[in-house]
Amino acid sequence: MKLETKNENNADLVFRTIFIFIIGYFFYGYITDENAAGAGGYNGDFNLIWKNLSLYKNGIFENLNNPEYTDSRFPFSYILHSIFNPYTDNKESFRHSVFILSCLVPILFYLCLKQVANETSNDKIILISSLVLLSPYFRTSAYWGLGENYSFIFLSLSFLAFYKIKVNYEINSKKKKNLLLISVSFFSSLCFYFDQKLIIIPLMIYLSLFLILSKYEKILFTIYYFIFSLPCLYLVTIW
Repeated sequence: MKLETKNENNADLVFRTIFIFIIGYFFYGYITDENAAGAGGYNGDFNLIWKNLSLYKNGIFENLNNPEYTDSRFPFSYILHSIFNPYTDNKESFRHSVFILSCLVPILFYLCLKQVANETSNDKIILISSLVLLSPYFRTSAYWGLGENYSFIFLSLSFLAFYKIKVNYEINSKKKKNLLLISVSFFSSLCFYFDQKLIIIPLMIYLSLFLILSKYEKILFTIYYFIFSLPCLYLVTIW
């Protein structure tokens, strides 16, 4: 018994040491302006991101169809930043704000893993959730204001809402079910708005939950998705 306890303590120490190294390496990359994925840098994509953001800060609706907009994605992130982010006055403060937002990804990933692997030790789950910080793709997006990490935030939130509906469907109150349906349809729709490749997420969630919902809930669920698709339909129309 003592040997097993000692081995477990040694394993936990290793997990924590690796975790601290990953966190330190992540912040080190930001401090040194790392550009591992080749899609950042002041003279790279960040310059385009800043131009697009400046465009929407000068007016949202009048610039929705502006030919100077250079991003292949919907301008949803730029619109949200221009409205809600108070740190868009200069490039460095904007970079800081995106970096902080990106730090939500491993935290939310941890919460998702806790739902499906609650018997796994907490140190293991923390370590696994931190591995995303080693991804050059994630790191460059976090360091240089790119928009890819926003979709990961809402992908995680979609899973958390989906899991609570799927697992606790029979015990959830009618009010809670409705709130969760609004949440999962909203979050999964945002996955698509931030990255069009993730259109499969709302489709999978809709089809999966549609099979277990009551007739009334199916109607509501469909209406929620339709409402959240309206901005997309509007953009497609004017583009």
